[in-house]
Amino acid sequence: MGDYYVESIVGAIAQEIKALIDNNVITEDKKIVLCGLDTYSFAMRTILANFGFRVDCYISNNPEQLMSYKRQIKAISARYLNSSKDLIGINSIDERLCPFDERALVICSSKDCPKAKLEELNYRERVNFFQVYDWGRDDFAQSMQGKRKMTLKEIQGVEKDMLCIVDQFCRDRNIRYWVCGGTLLGALRHKGFIPWDDDVDIFMPREEYQIFIKEFKGNKNLSLIVPGASDRRNYFELFSKVVDNRTIVREDSVFLRKVHPAAIDIFPLIGLPEDDGKRGLFFKQYYELEKTIWEDYYAHNGDLGVYNKWYTAQKEFLESYDFDKSDYVGVLATAYKERDCTARKVYKSTLRMPFEDIEVNVPIGYEEYLDNLYGKDWMELPAEGGRVSHHNMEAYWM
Repeated sequence: MGDYYVESIVGAIAQEIKALIDNNVITEDKKIVLCGLDTYSFAMRTILANFGFRVDCYISNNPEQLMSYKRQIKAISARYLNSSKDLIGINSIDERLCPFDERALVICSSKDCPKAKLEELNYRERVNFFQVYDWGRDDFAQSMQGKRKMTLKEIQGVEKDMLCIVDQFCRDRNIRYWVCGGTLLGALRHKGFIPWDDDVDIFMPREEYQIFIKEFKGNKNLSLIVPGASDRRNYFELFSKVVDNRTIVREDSVFLRKVHPAAIDIFPLIGLPEDDGKRGLFFKQYYELEKTIWEDYYAHNGDLGVYNKWYTAQKEFLESYDFDKSDYVGVLATAYKERDCTARKVYKSTLRMPFEDIEVNVPIGYEEYLDNLYGKDWMELPAEGGRVSHHNMEAYWM
């Protein structure tokens, strides 16, 4: 698989909290105060509950956040509860920690820990308050010292070369594929990459996708990462990647840091139910499965190994309907969700179109597909503020 790993930020936070429990810092007699109103603080509450500890309250120094969340608490209490006394409270730092409370134990996992404010109120770091995730530590940056950072043009060049090789491989074997998403939009609007884009996406009918992942061997620089059921801690996606092993990329999301070579993504295009209601139910059932997996991830304190036991259930969705026997087709596990679903006639035949200095496969019904994804004005450039990549990534030459 090469250089591919995933860091679970929730898992790292859970390890730090467990260490505080093991060292008798977090104890039953302490009032646990979580600093911040963000996803990391909310994850901490779940982790602490998993270890059998109840949170006293959340605190924040952000007046707008405080007002918003306090309003939500009131709304929940008014609509669903007789009393809000069992809900976890939300306070400003001064409201909860002034005067000094010797039983309060403040735990923060946010990027913006109000250390100075806490110290001003006599809460000492590693005594009365603890930062349980070190956002300043960067093992990846440390390991990249001496490596040359890739420019956007270089990333696009590597991806275009991979696309060219995949294109030739598929044409030699009569494997259908089509560029999709931003890659398709780039082909139509820019005759190549969207200038600020940094990835390439491809669709293949699932049956031919299976042939591709079985037969594509790459070369001395290229290899294939394929989803599987054995150990998904380092790769839990439902699609495959062709990767260039001369490169390394870090991509950050809210709870995960993924490290892998520069890649192009290959999605299996699957059949879907013909009836609108059944198709809607199919997607709802799949998204419910995704939510269940995510809940399992939290219940196991950010252990990505939970994905192993869900692979068969996810795979069943991919295999439910045959692409060529279905009137509607689409993909799972993309950011566009149902918008990636169209009538199969969109892929009835293939056009060859320029992409930079090569040609690629484009579905005959590209207009319907792009209308679905971006609206009918997709040929118009977004405002300057919107001309940014949706990936938070950096890449290096190995």
